[in-house]
Amino acid sequence: MYIWEKEQYKEIWVELKETEDDERAMMALINGDWGWLMYLREEGDSGFSSRNADYTGSDDGKMIDFLLSNGQLDYYPISYVLPVEQVMKALAYFEKYHTLPKFITWHDDQFL
Repeated sequence: MYIWEKEQYKEIWVELKETEDDERAMMALINGDWGWLMYLREEGDSGFSSRNADYTGSDDGKMIDFLLSNGQLDYYPISYVLPVEQVMKALAYFEKYHTLPKFITWHDDQFL
């Protein structure tokens, strides 16, 4: 597990290496009490990202910012983010079971 943090921001990577060719990874971006997840099957994969199935409002342009370890500031719609406890639970699940947690709603980012 790789963790980078600066003030309220964190970037956390869990990379699986069951075989030499295994490139599966899950990454979390965290801003305070909120986080966003991305799952990659291999380098260059468009991957999957989290959505908050419990969010019933409209985004109406509401975004939350996340600071990456390279200094880049990214913004994601509020409907994509999850409580940080759920994000950490998903990372732990992925690290232990090497599969996507079914308690997270995933979006195939190939189809934006």
